[in-house]
Amino acid sequence: MKWLKKNNNKGRIGLGFTDKFVSVVVISAAAQSKPRVTLAKVLQTSLLKGAELKQLVTQAALKSLPCNVVLSAEQYQILQVDKPNMPENEIKSSLKWKVKELIEYQVEHASVDGIDIPGDPESPNRLPLMFAICARNNHLAEVSNAVLDAGLNLKSIDVYAMAQRNVAALLEHEQRAIAMVSILERGFLITFSAKGELYHTRFIELDKSFLRNLDDELFSNNFDRLVLELQRSLDSFDRQFPFLSINKLLVTPDSGALRLVEGLKKSLYVPVDSFNLTDIVDFPEGQDFSGLELQSMLMPALGAALRIESVL
Repeated sequence: MKWLKKNNNKGRIGLGFTDKFVSVVVISAAAQSKPRVTLAKVLQTSLLKGAELKQLVTQAALKSLPCNVVLSAEQYQILQVDKPNMPENEIKSSLKWKVKELIEYQVEHASVDGIDIPGDPESPNRLPLMFAICARNNHLAEVSNAVLDAGLNLKSIDVYAMAQRNVAALLEHEQRAIAMVSILERGFLITFSAKGELYHTRFIELDKSFLRNLDDELFSNNFDRLVLELQRSLDSFDRQFPFLSINKLLVTPDSGALRLVEGLKKSLYVPVDSFNLTDIVDFPEGQDFSGLELQSMLMPALGAALRIESVL
């Protein structure tokens, strides 16, 4: 298994999963003005119950394509740290000691990798930062074994924040930063990216069910909490990266996105909007991909399939 390693093949499979479903997206190897999706499926099964995924791999002849798997936001920790001042080949081992007191389990049971955070080009002497990404070894092994048992050619295990960054890269405008918020089952993931790079990310734990609740008081209490946390994230980004201006905040496709966008437009100082996956990639003809719940489930797999670059 390769944990956050390089994959330069242009024809790729992205695979996302929760305990309720597995999503699979295949991106064409051919160069296109917009990425072309040749297959997009959601299987209502667990990754660990691999019979349906194995059947799809065989029927769609997916065994030879490189596969990038994405962990959901609850399955890893991502921490901003000072980049160790040492040779690149020694950084990974050093990161383990940096995060030892910051993760929720013993570091000996963790896989830790790192991603550079771009600095201010006008301040080259500023201390460089990076993300330390941590996940439990036993969980990575479980995911890896399930994917390999299904017959897929596993190339990398990535994280949701990076997959979201890949989608955001298709929506960037005039070299300005994009803030993107995903509505997930157990919370909201916000990422800040520019020029195809991830600068800042945060997971806000808050059950999304309040977006569908008709109780105005319950909605208001949870919405106000979310706005406060998003505002804190926006302020933190502005302080850390004053050389980047935010073009807009985009909410990813979800059945609750419209209600959320309407509220955020009145509550935040940045422009807020939603988007549709069908606007940024070409899906297979003859199938309906307009449903927001379907797009929500396909989103992480699409981000994983769009992955082309390396980290450490």
